[in-house]
Amino acid sequence: MTVESELACWLVPARRGVWIPADKVHQIRVHGRVFLQSIYMNRAPKSLSKSECQVVNVTSLLHELLVYVCSLGIVRNDTPENRSLIQFLQFQLRKLPTLPLVISLPREERARRLAERIISEPGSELSLGHLSKECSTSLRTMQRIFRDEVGIPLGRWTHQVRMLQAIRLLAGGANVTQISLELGFESLSAFIQSFRHHFGETPGSYLRRMS
Repeated sequence: MTVESELACWLVPARRGVWIPADKVHQIRVHGRVFLQSIYMNRAPKSLSKSECQVVNVTSLLHELLVYVCSLGIVRNDTPENRSLIQFLQFQLRKLPTLPLVISLPREERARRLAERIISEPGSELSLGHLSKECSTSLRTMQRIFRDEVGIPLGRWTHQVRMLQAIRLLAGGANVTQISLELGFESLSAFIQSFRHHFGETPGSYLRRMS
């Protein structure tokens, strides 16, 4: 699934979690069948952001703990057993490693239209110059807007979108060859090399580690 706010989009693959701070305006989109369990906490662990969402890697232990907590419903801090359970849950949450599965989004109207177009069609054969013209501006202007509002060059941002789409497709069961074609890579080896450069491992090793 994806979690979207005004200025960012987080990808949440299977068996992963997403921390959403209190009062964070967001929407959730699901891609395919999704089974979701949520817990709500009065106090955020110090290791998790109080202002932004974060995608986290859920361990097998934490997964079972969340299933158990959800089965209980409200867990009040009123018995020794409940206090121990809450403390253990908070301890496990503090240890969660975050994952770089987020795309920052621009505010400017034309740049936002371009961003949404690229996210919806990351493998488009149309050039960034052509897509910029479709959004009523030049490529040079669009590059400046992305540097100012997102903090990285437009080309690198587009690459991030393609890599996160690759993760989503892998989680959905697509094979590496299918993904490389869908995302517009010149060859399978080019896709694997790009994936390794971005995530530090090949798509195959990523799948084995995340399974």
